[in-house]
Amino acid sequence: MALRAESGGKSRFDWGFIATVAGLVLMGSLAVFSAANPLPYWGQIVQRHILALVLGAALFIFAMNFNYQVFQDQAKAIYGFVLALLACVIVLGTAHKGHKAWLNLGLVSFQPSELARTAMILVLAAFLSRRVRRAAELETVLYSFAILAPVLALILKEPDFATFLSFLPILLGMLFCAGASSRHLSAITGYGLVALGLPMLITWCQIRYAAPAPNSWPDLLMRAARFGWPAVGAMLASTLLSLAAWRLAGMMRLKIKTITFIAIPIIFSAGLLTGIAVNAKLKGYQRNRFVAYVAPQEDIQGAAYHVHQSQIAIGSGGLLGKGLFSGTQSQLGFLPERHTDFIYAVVGEEMGVWGTMSILGLYLLLLWRVVVAGRCARDTYGYLVCCGFISMFAFSLALNMGMCLGVIPVAGIPLPLISYGGSSLAITLWSLGIVANIYARRYALL
Repeated sequence: MALRAESGGKSRFDWGFIATVAGLVLMGSLAVFSAANPLPYWGQIVQRHILALVLGAALFIFAMNFNYQVFQDQAKAIYGFVLALLACVIVLGTAHKGHKAWLNLGLVSFQPSELARTAMILVLAAFLSRRVRRAAELETVLYSFAILAPVLALILKEPDFATFLSFLPILLGMLFCAGASSRHLSAITGYGLVALGLPMLITWCQIRYAAPAPNSWPDLLMRAARFGWPAVGAMLASTLLSLAAWRLAGMMRLKIKTITFIAIPIIFSAGLLTGIAVNAKLKGYQRNRFVAYVAPQEDIQGAAYHVHQSQIAIGSGGLLGKGLFSGTQSQLGFLPERHTDFIYAVVGEEMGVWGTMSILGLYLLLLWRVVVAGRCARDTYGYLVCCGFISMFAFSLALNMGMCLGVIPVAGIPLPLISYGGSSLAITLWSLGIVANIYARRYALL
């Protein structure tokens, strides 16, 4: 599609955005090479990282010059391809650390869930762009979740709970930008907080009252919990409180819809029941992540070991760091998963405050340029695609940095462009190439 001539000598491409991506890739590569240096398969990691970098660069250039609107036209085909690819993982996938999330392609392994996140942003943007005038309706929200549900079910089947969680902020961010009702988004957020917060609360209670005194209130409560009475009591209490609030609002002549007071106990009860189901399905390593968050002092050498070593590494780096290939926690092997999930801790130890702040600054600049690309997009589809990518990158950034600092429970979410991972690096560069193309076509004729 031909582009209109641009006035004022403005460049077609956002070179600041491209330079920011290159800066993050450079810092990430240095961190990966340093973190993986003590490992016996260091050479293999370097080769795979360079291969993924070359492939990602090719995908970035291709996507930057490819008309992104083709993805809108082929949204149904993309959706079918994603479902087929995830189904292949369940049948033919290779298991690694309890997750059957990789497809072995001979020389390399590929993680389809990484592709699924970007592909579903393209699919959801196509759907929401057609219903943007009806985004505030509950029907649009329900249809969006229905589209995403089969993908989430297949990812949970792997199981990959961290990737499953990453889809939810993406969908909420896209719905918000499309104009969804704040009431609907608040209801979804509240449901999610209750569903995820309950397992953490149960874990804390199990640690805090591991051996309560006989016939004490913690002992009686734990006995009742075996039969679900606390959950029934909590649901009944929420109903009574909502009824009291409805009566009080009527007496004060507040203009609040009655459906709000009906929805609150229903949402709370649904979240509570989901939380109970999630708690029952938690595996040992997942429970340990909650233990490391709610009571790290209880198991420093076990459940909280990763986070504890990460905090030591970041704290010991100081202002300027210990230098590349010179970090004690990383080079001596005290920090687990140092070249993947905990790469930010390696940066903090070896590059110091300036290194961590440089990465954070580059990320904020990257997010800002994606915002600019979205605002300059010539159609609603391009705008919503940028909104999805902003949500995805912001969530990954906050979660990865937060878990390294110990302020968020540990989850297997890599730091895009920084952590080692061929699938993540290549797909992330492809995603950013699409953003660059949206910006480049801001003056294109409709």
